[in-house]
Formats: sequence, C-alpha cells, structure tokens
Amino acid sequence: MNAANSPLELFRPEEVRRKAHLLLEQAVSGSLAHAEVDLSGLQKVLVSVLEATKESYPDFHIPPYGVWRDFEAGGIDRWGALASAREFQTAEEMLAASADLAVLACFMKTQAPENWVFKDPMTGTETSGNEASALAAFHMFAAGSFSTELSDPYRVDAQTLIRMDMEELASGLQWSLQDDVELLEAMQRHLKRLGEALALRPDLFSEEDVIRPGLLAIRLAAESDGAVNAEQILDNLLEALAPVWEGGAQSDEITFGDSFRLSSQSAESYDGIIPFHMSAQEMVYSMVEPFAWAGLEVDSLAVLTAPADDAHVALFSDAGVLRVRSANRELAQDEALDRMIELRAVGSALTDKLADRLRDELEVPAEQLPLTCILEGGTSRAGNRILQLDKENCKKLGQYLNPGSVFWLPFGA
Repeated sequence: MNAANSPLELFRPEEVRRKAHLLLEQAVSGSLAHAEVDLSGLQKVLVSVLEATKESYPDFHIPPYGVWRDFEAGGIDRWGALASAREFQTAEEMLAASADLAVLACFMKTQAPENWVFKDPMTGTETSGNEASALAAFHMFAAGSFSTELSDPYRVDAQTLIRMDMEELASGLQWSLQDDVELLEAMQRHLKRLGEALALRPDLFSEEDVIRPGLLAIRLAAESDGAVNAEQILDNLLEALAPVWEGGAQSDEITFGDSFRLSSQSAESYDGIIPFHMSAQEMVYSMVEPFAWAGLEVDSLAVLTAPADDAHVALFSDAGVLRVRSANRELAQDEALDRMIELRAVGSALTDKLADRLRDELEVPAEQLPLTCILEGGTSRAGNRILQLDKENCKKLGQYLNPGSVFWLPFGA
C-alpha cells in the first residue's frame, strides 16, 4: 500500500482538506448526487460574515476559534474566575488543567435531548446547543466531577471517566434520568471509551500512575523549543482517540473516527473514505490558549480545516451557494450517508474559498487573518445565527447531517 493510501494518511489535515476540495470541485461541476454549488453567491456570504465580525469584534481584534469562546458566553471570563480560585502554583499545573478541560469539553459536544436548555449555575442564564454542552462540561469540571483527587478538583482522570456515575452525569448535564436515559447511557459509554483510550496510551497521557488528557500538553511542552506544532497535536490525539468516535468508517481493526465511506467507492479502497475529524481538530484549536498561558505558541494552525458542521452548511445553503439536490426526498441509508458526506465536505471546503475572498476584500495576508480568526469572527457566528433564526431549517439539516443518529455528532433531528 503506498503512502497516499495508508490508513494513517486519513488522520492528516492536508488529506481532510484535499478530499473536501475534490468533492467541492464535483459539486461545482454538478456531478455530485446530493450537493450542488453556485460560487456566484459567495459575495452574499462574505457580506454576512463581515457583518457578524463587525458586530462581535468591531476593532477586528479577533481571538482564536475554540471551546474557550463558549466558556466566555455572556462576556464572562469563567476560566479566569476558576483559575484565580485555584491559584495554580506553576504554569505546568495550569497547562495540564486547562488542556484537560479543552479536550473534555470538545469531546462532550454530542447529541442532546430535544429542546435541551442548560441553566448556567454561575449566572442563572440559559443557553442551548454546543454552547450548552461546553458550559455543562465546564461546570462539571469545576465541581470536580472528573477528578479522583478531592484536594485537586480541576482535572480529568481516566479512572473517573471510566467509572462515571449516571446520576452525577444527569445532574451535571441537567438531563432527566427518566426521559433522557438513552442519551445518558450513550454519554456514559462515550466517556468510558475516552478513559480507556487514554489508558491505552501511557506514552502520551500518563505520568507515573496518573492518566489525564492534559498530560499530553505537558509532554509536548517539554519537547518544544517555544512552539508546539498543531499537526503533531492532532496526530497524537487521533492515533490515540480515533476509536472512541464510533459509527464511521473502519477497516479490519482500524477505526478512522470522524470519517465516512462514500457508498459508490470500493470498501477495499481508502480513497473512498472522506475524513473530517471535527472534534479532534476543535481540540487542537482549543489548545492555543492553554499553551499560550504556559508561554508557548501553537504553530502551523493553518493546516487545520474548517469545521464540517451544520453552521457552515447553513451559512452557504442560506445564501444559495450550496443546494441540496435531494432535499425532502426519502433516501435509502447508504444514499443518506452519502448526502451527509457531501454536505459536510463541501461546506468545509467552501469556507476555505470564502476565507481567501475575505482576505482579498480586506487586503490582508493569511498571516494577519488566519482561518481560526475567520471561523471565530464570522463564519461560525453567522452560520449559527441562521440556525437559531430558522428552527425548521436547523431540524432539517440535523436529519441530513446525521442520518444514522451517531451519538457523538452534535447535530441531530
């Protein structure tokens, strides 16, 4: 098997981008079964994204995309308050804790009960969607739900993930033990698989008898010369954690995580598998702040791709750039899966094209306006706003983007 067809190649962000752009080319030419693209509408999307950016960041001082923005919902620095209370003695302690939280919160963005609303214990305000998932993870972390040490609550231990109590989960997530029991059981299994995967890679996540996701950050920091490579973080996360994202493509004993096979492609060929790695890439994006607080930079972020999510599909479909050719038509399971693959890949690839056009419009190079800031400042915000304003479209996209109801995909009907 040559390098291009190596299963590990599907973990590379350049392969994620390459395959997404191949599907985009086919969508533009009209040769895909479910997704069709008209690039003439990109200017409308650009205006929408610029409006969202100016509204949220009028000075264009845009922070990086990642779960830390969810923790700042309502303009509140929740992590700052937690870190002040904890009084970390060393930068290393703070790095391990913040990296624990980043991995955990990204991992817990999953399907949730319909119409779920999370009430923030700190502010009493209510939120929903991915923001609710992140805040629930944050407050459970702050309460010590994932720690084995009573004297050190702000940590995520593999042993606790493996033995997570159902009642504690229900209380922390504010889900019903009666009405939401199937989702709670799925979350319990999801966290158990994460704990087991961490334990299976002591070379990455262990120090003596302690097993925590944040210890990977400690290890990478110790090996760095002032900068940590984003692709190396992603490689380590996917090599260890890809099996925890069940329901996607696999071959023999190898599980590819957030990757799916087009039904028209041979099961013997890795070329037919389209990788996304949405959650794992968000974990890497969300490592920027923890490493920065430790005095380190995360470089090569440009290799990462835009989220293959409902917000970006909504952004382009609302403007008429992306059209679902098989909308409102009953599909067989393999066709429905193909539709999901096409829409997610094309939405992500279109974001690259939009990013280039946005930089041209503003006359700034990619170094000054990286993709991570475009995601945070505009595309994710504009796309999520569309979903919030059109609940019916949000529900329809959920059906398109998760036809098999894979638990860990955060969009559902």
